[in-house]
Amino acid sequence: MSDDDRALAWALHVELASRVTAVELRPGEGLLSEALDSLHSVFATARTALAGHVPPVGVGPESVQGLVIRMLNGGIRPFLTRWHPRLAHYRGLRAPGVSELEHEQAWEHDDQFRAELAELQVLLRDIARRFAELAGADSLLLPMGGVR
Repeated sequence: MSDDDRALAWALHVELASRVTAVELRPGEGLLSEALDSLHSVFATARTALAGHVPPVGVGPESVQGLVIRMLNGGIRPFLTRWHPRLAHYRGLRAPGVSELEHEQAWEHDDQFRAELAELQVLLRDIARRFAELAGADSLLLPMGGVR
């Protein structure tokens, strides 16, 4: 593995370890819309980083590049495709005087969104750990719901 591959793996590990992709969004905490924004940012950052990184010949599914594609197309993209339009529509229904947090917590799909986000986080945390391994570094991930 090249130094460029290790640098890419580490950069993506840090990106995942420092966002909602790896940090539990407990019931009643945080805004769902901010979680989606964070996932959109991870998607854009990873795609841009991958596009600017020419891989060696014979890149496989467990390479940095293969993991990025799995993360984007097998995890983040399907989640965003499912939840972004639904939440955007619901957010447009917020009455004046109702906070964003109150409005989102009243959404009938709040629990389902959080449950599916938790499932996505399992995949993304696994990929983040693999990125750290490929970079030759210790993972920065904290246990879900706590400190190291």
